[in-house]
Amino acid sequence: MSSHKSHLPLLYNPYINCIFNNPNHARLPFKSTIDELAKSHLDYTILIPPSYILQEWYDPVSTKYPLKELCYSNEDFIRSHIIKTSSTYSISPASNTKVQLVIYNTINGKQILIKNGMVFTGKGFKRSLKLQILSTGYIRSFCDYFPKGSRFMVIYIEDTLIGSYHPHVSQYQLLENPQEPPPLVHPKVSEPQPSINESITFEKLLRTYPLLSKAVSDKFYRLFHHNNRQFRLLHTNNQKQLSQIKSEFQAILEEAYKIILDSVKVENPESEQTYNLINHIIGTYPGLDLNRLVHEYVELNLYDKIWSQLMFQFNYRDPNKKEFDPDAQKFLTTEKYRKLSCLALNQLDIPIDKPWELNELQLRVFRAIDEFSKLADPGLMNLNNKTKVIFRTMEVLTVEIVTEPTTIDADTLIGLIIMIIIHSKIDNIEAHLYYMKHFNSIDYTNDGHFNYIMSNFDAVLYLLSHEDGDLVQYSQQNFDFWSTIQNGDLDNLKSILDSVQEEYQDTLPVSHFLKSKNIKGESCLMFGVKTKKFEVWDLLLNYNPAWFTIDDLLFDKDIVTNQNLLMTALIEESNDIALDLVQLLLYNTSDEEMSLYLNSKDTTGRSIGHYLFHNYQIIPIIGHLIDWELKDLNHHTPLFSICRCYDHLHYDLMLKEAFDCVYEKYGKVNFDVHKDKLSNGLLHIVARNLEETRLLSNPDNLIDINELNGKFISPLVNYVKYNRAGNLKDLLKDPRLDFLLEDTKNFYNVFDYVGMLAMKSIGNKSEEFKQIEQLILDYYVNNFFPNSENSKLTALNAKFGSSKKEWLIFFKDTNGYSNYKSLETIKQFIYLTKIKNPYSIFPEDEFFWLNFGAKKSTTPFFQKNRVNRLIEKLNMLFVSLEYQNNVDRNEFFQSFLVQESQGSLTLEAIRAVHEKRKLEMGDVKLGEAQIKEMEFFLEYSVKDLSSYKVFVSRFNKLLIFAEMKQSDLRYVQDKALEKLAHGGEGDSRENCHKDSLYGVLNDFSSWIELCVASLLKNIYKVLEKIRHWKELYMGIKELNSEIKKYEASIRPEHEEGDASNTTGPPTPSRRNTFTIDDIPDEADDESMTFFNLGGMIESKRSRYKKLVLIKADKIKQIMKLNVDIKWDHEALASEISTLLKFKSNFMRFAVKRFTAEEIQRLHHRNYQLQKVLQNVTP
Repeated sequence: MSSHKSHLPLLYNPYINCIFNNPNHARLPFKSTIDELAKSHLDYTILIPPSYILQEWYDPVSTKYPLKELCYSNEDFIRSHIIKTSSTYSISPASNTKVQLVIYNTINGKQILIKNGMVFTGKGFKRSLKLQILSTGYIRSFCDYFPKGSRFMVIYIEDTLIGSYHPHVSQYQLLENPQEPPPLVHPKVSEPQPSINESITFEKLLRTYPLLSKAVSDKFYRLFHHNNRQFRLLHTNNQKQLSQIKSEFQAILEEAYKIILDSVKVENPESEQTYNLINHIIGTYPGLDLNRLVHEYVELNLYDKIWSQLMFQFNYRDPNKKEFDPDAQKFLTTEKYRKLSCLALNQLDIPIDKPWELNELQLRVFRAIDEFSKLADPGLMNLNNKTKVIFRTMEVLTVEIVTEPTTIDADTLIGLIIMIIIHSKIDNIEAHLYYMKHFNSIDYTNDGHFNYIMSNFDAVLYLLSHEDGDLVQYSQQNFDFWSTIQNGDLDNLKSILDSVQEEYQDTLPVSHFLKSKNIKGESCLMFGVKTKKFEVWDLLLNYNPAWFTIDDLLFDKDIVTNQNLLMTALIEESNDIALDLVQLLLYNTSDEEMSLYLNSKDTTGRSIGHYLFHNYQIIPIIGHLIDWELKDLNHHTPLFSICRCYDHLHYDLMLKEAFDCVYEKYGKVNFDVHKDKLSNGLLHIVARNLEETRLLSNPDNLIDINELNGKFISPLVNYVKYNRAGNLKDLLKDPRLDFLLEDTKNFYNVFDYVGMLAMKSIGNKSEEFKQIEQLILDYYVNNFFPNSENSKLTALNAKFGSSKKEWLIFFKDTNGYSNYKSLETIKQFIYLTKIKNPYSIFPEDEFFWLNFGAKKSTTPFFQKNRVNRLIEKLNMLFVSLEYQNNVDRNEFFQSFLVQESQGSLTLEAIRAVHEKRKLEMGDVKLGEAQIKEMEFFLEYSVKDLSSYKVFVSRFNKLLIFAEMKQSDLRYVQDKALEKLAHGGEGDSRENCHKDSLYGVLNDFSSWIELCVASLLKNIYKVLEKIRHWKELYMGIKELNSEIKKYEASIRPEHEEGDASNTTGPPTPSRRNTFTIDDIPDEADDESMTFFNLGGMIESKRSRYKKLVLIKADKIKQIMKLNVDIKWDHEALASEISTLLKFKSNFMRFAVKRFTAEEIQRLHHRNYQLQKVLQNVTP
């Protein structure tokens, strides 16, 4: 004999199993918890730790007791993970519909805080933990000890609320994502951080140590005061030698040193304290140079005066100035800078002629100019900082910035410094250099590095002041040549080139102005491209092909933006020039060289591929050499950039050309690569012509068409948001589409976004939006409703009405009528419809609202989720009405679409209709035989329906359990695949969207079970009426017998002779059981005398009269029951007949829905597994 299992197999998560699949639910430690949940499941939310934690980890206190054992033995552990969400301990609201901070009590009195997707343990817990919320959802109850059809709100968290322990894993590793390796810290080239001593200033010491400030501050104040007659030289603006200014500064500096020394002399009353304090400071900051601090303090206070004196002396105009003070000469005036402004690097006798090395030097010079220009910053008031600028400038010039080193010799360095000084254009550069050499707090006398740098600057200043004739000529030649090109003056340009041709028929010298580049590295060819005139470009390039080599073209670029000639031609949209340049380069380079050129990046990380949208016609020419997966700084690939050019005149054709090249080169599209920082994929951003991209149709493309971006928006929603009707049509044809997908953050689906956009465009809807709206509705009706010609009503979305503080559901039918209805109104409609059709299989009110308590509060992130589930149930109701004919569909649907109730659905009106229909039945006479027939039919129906209900109930239980086990299977598989693929594509959450579609079947089969239960309930009501009828019937029969006896005993003997006379009225006993004449209120007094025992006869007549009245009352009751039973029996017979058709047609549609959605689920699972295979395959 086979043994019968008393319960289903275990679920993988021990905590879920102990709550929902527990054969010992009526015993400790589960009884009280289960009873509370069963009593009011909407008042609670269950926090569920991960399965693998419960299965493999241990109690953090004992470190030896498995957590899974706590799920079955520790009542405190069980109850600590169930919170009362019907009432909050504390709440802190945020803007709109979000609640940032909520405190809840568990059912054993502890407290947790939910804030911004995190759970914090609080009062009652031994450890303070911060746990991430992984996901939220519902668990369907399949056990017998919870209400049938109930759903429990659950929150999946990343650990238990008491923590966890594993002997081989650090406790800090638990909260880290094993799929995400720690970020690599790359070495960063920067200047060394200053030491603590370098950050100390004398001013900071005065603020830190009041005793020191008290000893010296007043003296320093008098020293720096403008009325100090001792140092009046710095306050007069007249011509003086720079050496005098220097001497004056030194004198003030010596006086400052003397102030410090005087503060510790014996005659000073606080000298000892000051002396000890100075020693303390030196001890606190070892190696601190107090003299340097005082020097910098003096410099800080005198900088404006010293610098003003230097400016006056260097800018003082005196014909004899050279004899008066040769050090105060100013050579680099604004005019001199202007004359040399176009001087190029190649004209400074630098022994480097390779174009890539010149590019490197150009870049060094540009960066050095940027650094050197900081000398002109008026906020740079410290000599030490000025000196640092010089050091950093030289560092930029000499530190290697490319893989192949470039040697910087003395001659090269001089040339670079010339470029820096000329192009930084710092006014009074001579004064800056003089200040650095003679007013420095650090003695650089023996510093060879500093002296070498300063000597180079001195040499450059000397060169520019004495031998600049050739340099000015070079600069003027460059200016004239570049201006001619920029102005597009072909005649003048040809004249210049003719003169060059006469002198140089073959190659040009390196220093020639045709080879010159401006400070940004732009050559004459670059200027030619930017003119957007092909004639200028052609003349420069082809006048003498020997003048420019192919290397000149390949390495010609703007060193600031790192954009080469072709990039510039594309950006400037010089299409003829770009095409000519492409053809020239393809002819003179190998594919490898050309590929390197095309895929070189500019400073934004973009290659030529990112700019191809400027001239899509060259895509077929060079597309095979483009790296379409190269990302720029915004994570955009060239293909991604092309897809985002929405305003392009030839967008469709450009898109086709680009994707043709991609498929030709790669065979498929790698969707993981083509994503931006917000996780927008190609499917999100393609504006139109989706079919031509073959993103959906190419079988080699591994794509998830339902993937959410960083803002939790799917491609479907994106097409709705941006009115992309063409793409929407193509997407809706794909069987992989999850149409009702809800995002994991706000639980919005496509109808929510349609509703939002409709609200924004009230009264001004575009034709394209109307088309999109209709496409969405048609798809929903065609795929989620039965195929029939009936008008269909749909519940689409919900919004929270701020005025009435309640949810409003949006309804729309296939005829275009729509309306919002509140939950309270909907509840009334459903209740009154059931009253109007009491014996129909229309759902019972308490069952329909079983999982949605309108006045029950819940956690903030469950509110939208809960309303969405209600919308699903409403649509299930509308679907079920498609297979019923006992409820007036049109009237019911109309009640949702009219603005105000028209009074057709009120209790009074319903009762009146029922009474009218019963009156129309006339005088109903039912005999015992008819009642027995009805009873037999109903009892047989009860037996048949009860057995069917048992079958459906078991089927539903297995469906729910199978759904949970399939989720367990997926979860375990994903955990294994994560280890196999080192962090594969599996979703490590326990409950994922559509882990199983058995829930879809369960929705339908549960509805059938509901209908059967409702029908059985109604049959039992009628059987109870029949039982009552039979009781009345037997009572009437007994009354007839007793009345007959009384009639015989009270009838006078003289009337017995006339017994055969049948012309008179019959006695009550001989009348029909269910008829009776009027009974007189009083007996005939003439026949009652004392002598014929009138008193006895009077007593019998009273009893007789009473029996007749009782019989009359029972007859009235049974006559009313006749009408009710016949009415009920006909209604039930009709409903039973309807149910037989309904359940088969309804389940047939359910299987169709299940199959379609299961196919979609399998497509997604296949995608996930192929991604894992892709990761593990070399």
